[in-house]
Amino acid sequence: MLTGNIADLSSLAPATYNFTFDVDAIGSCDDVNVTVSVIINPLPNTGVPAPVAFCENDVISNSPLDLFSQLTGEDAGGTWTDDDTSGALTGSNVDLTLLAIGSYSYTYTITDVNGCTNSSTVVITIDDAPESGTANAPVEFCVSEITTGQTYNLFDLIEGEDQTGSWIDDDASGALSGNTVTLDGLAQGTYNFTFDVNAIGSCDDVNVTVSIIINDTPAPSAASPQEFCDSATVADLVAVGNSVQWYSTATGSTPLDVATALANGQTYYASQTNATTGCESSTRTAVTVAIYQTPTAGALNTTAIVACNSNATIDLFTGLDGTQDNGGTWSNDDNVGVLIGNTFNATGVAAGTYNFTYTVTASAPCVDDSITIEVTIEAPLNAGTDGAPLDLCSNNGNIDLFTQLGSNPDAGGTWSPAMDSATGVFNPLVDAPGTYTYTLSNACGTFSSSIEVSVTLAPNAGTDNSINLCVTDAPVDLFTYLGTAAQSGGTWSPALTSGTGIFDPALDTANTYTYTVTATSPCAPDAVASVTVSVNNTPMPTVISNNLEFCAVNQPIVSDLDSNITSSGTINWYEDAALTMPLIGTESLINGEDYYVTQTNVSGCESEPVQINVTINDAPTPTLTNANETYCINDNPTISELTNNISYNASAYDVVWYDEASEGTVLSSSDALSNTTTVYYAALVDIATGCESSVRLAVTPDITGCGKVELPDGFSPNGDGVNDTYNVDNLSILYPNFEIEIFNRNGNVVYKGNANTPRFDGTSNQSRTLIKGDLPVGVYFYIFKFNDGEHKPEQGRLYLSR
Repeated sequence: MLTGNIADLSSLAPATYNFTFDVDAIGSCDDVNVTVSVIINPLPNTGVPAPVAFCENDVISNSPLDLFSQLTGEDAGGTWTDDDTSGALTGSNVDLTLLAIGSYSYTYTITDVNGCTNSSTVVITIDDAPESGTANAPVEFCVSEITTGQTYNLFDLIEGEDQTGSWIDDDASGALSGNTVTLDGLAQGTYNFTFDVNAIGSCDDVNVTVSIIINDTPAPSAASPQEFCDSATVADLVAVGNSVQWYSTATGSTPLDVATALANGQTYYASQTNATTGCESSTRTAVTVAIYQTPTAGALNTTAIVACNSNATIDLFTGLDGTQDNGGTWSNDDNVGVLIGNTFNATGVAAGTYNFTYTVTASAPCVDDSITIEVTIEAPLNAGTDGAPLDLCSNNGNIDLFTQLGSNPDAGGTWSPAMDSATGVFNPLVDAPGTYTYTLSNACGTFSSSIEVSVTLAPNAGTDNSINLCVTDAPVDLFTYLGTAAQSGGTWSPALTSGTGIFDPALDTANTYTYTVTATSPCAPDAVASVTVSVNNTPMPTVISNNLEFCAVNQPIVSDLDSNITSSGTINWYEDAALTMPLIGTESLINGEDYYVTQTNVSGCESEPVQINVTINDAPTPTLTNANETYCINDNPTISELTNNISYNASAYDVVWYDEASEGTVLSSSDALSNTTTVYYAALVDIATGCESSVRLAVTPDITGCGKVELPDGFSPNGDGVNDTYNVDNLSILYPNFEIEIFNRNGNVVYKGNANTPRFDGTSNQSRTLIKGDLPVGVYFYIFKFNDGEHKPEQGRLYLSR
């Protein structure tokens, strides 16, 4: 439809349409007509969509869904779009498992070469569906563990179900009520129950079947009664089965510990447990227990039976300890004498040891008990007749007294008193003389004989020896060197000065001295022993001087005396002439004290002492003439000025200065004094002895006695090395706490300083100063604070020149 120059194309079918323009003539002038064409192109065909619906529980089996299956007659070459951004679209496929319940639109769009676009939309609907759930593994119960009225909820066997539906008792057990199963009415077996969930509209779900398994185990097999001896425990009971447990009751109670003692006549009950199901048998096997006591024949008496062969009434029970049971029987194992009951008649039985057995019969299943005793039968003994008296010398050697008895005595007796040998062998060196009795005893009685023994002591002069003595040693008793066995009362030859055995090294000569002890019959010969004596004499050490002098400042000790001694042995020092107070050498020497020196040679002998007299010299500690003397550091004071302040006798002493309280370095008199904290140490030197003061005088000179400082009125910081900073010599020493402020003519601070800051060099150290670098030449003003507690702050002017 054309209206004016407007063409309505909406009703036109696809085709080419021409339109001609005829322009109006102007007067007689006109122009040719112009024809234009409009082409209507057909739309691309995106097909006819068909909506589709799925139940929620069918999406897995229908996924993925190809959207082209829901179009009819569409052209190829288009694209699909996820209108609801479900995230489930890949190409033309939709993953239905990603879609929740609801409707989702997916549009197929084609744009052709002419730029014409068309689209079709497919709607997918996910409908809600019921869930009958997933069945769990069957639940199992043991009959022995099910309690009265115990029930089970079948929904506990399903996961993820909708609990709207009904349960079916597949095996017609009669135990189902709703979703609850009563367990205590079920016999052993497997019971199935099916859940049918209610449908939602046209959507339903498959039925789910679950199972309940009721297990039971038969009771174990066991013999009854079971018999034991003396005692038994539950562990001794026997039953055939798996994991058998024993109880004291037919039902209920708890299993008995295997260590539980069994009681005679008691009934016990056994169960077993199935290894696969873990179920214990619901019924138990009864076993009655019989416990018998083992008989005892007793034990041997600690004292065996020993009897004489004249004894006709030996009670064999005395061979036992009394713990035996009555009612047993005795047997004569060696068939000797006469045995009646427990009485043995040993009359005429040869000496020897014989066996008799006592037996007590047991009740099955216990075994008989028996014990065998030994009975020793003895005959009367022969101790012999008395021996002839013996007269012995102590050195005669051992003699067996048994051989001195008559009538061939029996061996095995004892001697009294006892001899050192613990037998009948007599040792005259150790055994005492007297009457010795030989005794034999047995069941038939005691028999004895004796012998008289006398002993004369053999002479003993001891053993030879030798000794080395020093001439300074005290007298010694040579008898003590003969050994402990030497007898007293002997004589010495040659005779000693003492007339006895006492040897005095200062009086008697070195020699061999013989000691003799005379023998007494029947002993012979006399006994002799000798002591060889050597005497050593050590000379005194050589002393260079008996009077020695030391300086106290050197802290002399005893070992410093060694250099005055010439010795061929080891030097020993003592504090006393009696040599009772030895010194180790590290002791300090004492003025006016006497010391004593000896020497010891290789034989260990010490010489007589030599006396040394010791003098310790010391100079007094110097004193100051003026303890408040001051010096000015700017005058360059030296050590010599400190010396001038010492009060001393110059004709008797010199003054020397050090940098330490002891030892240290000697200072020169020309050395300049340092800052106010330096300490100097003065000592006097005694011109006569050369000894210094052992205690030095400590002096800390005050070098700040310069009077009030005068600040200069100008300086020239031009780098020529002269007056390049505004400073006073040693200012930080004289006034360690000073402060200075410098102002320009406008009153602005250009510099602040103290003992720790660089001196004013014509540049500002203040950050707020406008001028950086060199300050201009001109007049500046200062405020100087002494901060010494004495002087007030001063202000003045200075001229800065370059």
